[in-house]
Amino acid sequence: MSKTTPHGKKTAVNKTIVVCTSEKGGTGKSIVARFLLDMYLANDINVVAYDCDSNNPQLWRHYNSSVPGGVRTIKFNQWGFSEILKNDLSSLNPVVALVDLPSGVGEYFQDFVQEIESASLGYRITMVSVLGRSKDSIIQLKRLIETCGNQVDYVVVKNLYWGEDDEERRFIYYDQSKTRKTVLELGAIELKFMRLVDWVYEDIDTLDLTFTAAVTHEESTLST
Repeated sequence: MSKTTPHGKKTAVNKTIVVCTSEKGGTGKSIVARFLLDMYLANDINVVAYDCDSNNPQLWRHYNSSVPGGVRTIKFNQWGFSEILKNDLSSLNPVVALVDLPSGVGEYFQDFVQEIESASLGYRITMVSVLGRSKDSIIQLKRLIETCGNQVDYVVVKNLYWGEDDEERRFIYYDQSKTRKTVLELGAIELKFMRLVDWVYEDIDTLDLTFTAAVTHEESTLST
């Protein structure tokens, strides 16, 4: 990762705020956030996590007991969120801060990015945009780019859960859009999130397990 200075030079940034977002609910955003947190913990990466989706706090429900200090729950658009985050970053100095957002908070992104940059704590923001099949997902990504520009890094996740048809047509709105061209020009990384088997996901969800724990949990059918 790199950060562009006011003079146009790029300097290395080793600490990251990873924000999982999708303006449309039901794209699988929180599942992607859970996989990311699972990966960080499995690799002993120093991480703090924030679940900002009060209606469906999956990150907190599955990982609260696994993260040192617990998963923090707070509304992203609540006054003082940026201050709380900045204080945590300053005092805890994590390598990664993972934020799982609810849908519909895009209007707050610009202020959030500017506040983090002005704090000069050495963190670069990565926006993880999780796409469904609908055109709404592309509209959200377009707004995200218009709001944040090159101030952040981008990861675009194609959630392959959506649809049984030809994979190349699942994301036709995105693949043929000017938005894709723009985000790739900004250095975006594209990832494919493989489909979860329904009964596997339901088993993990029912038991409130982490993905790693589900492999060996005695009540999980994955462990048999």
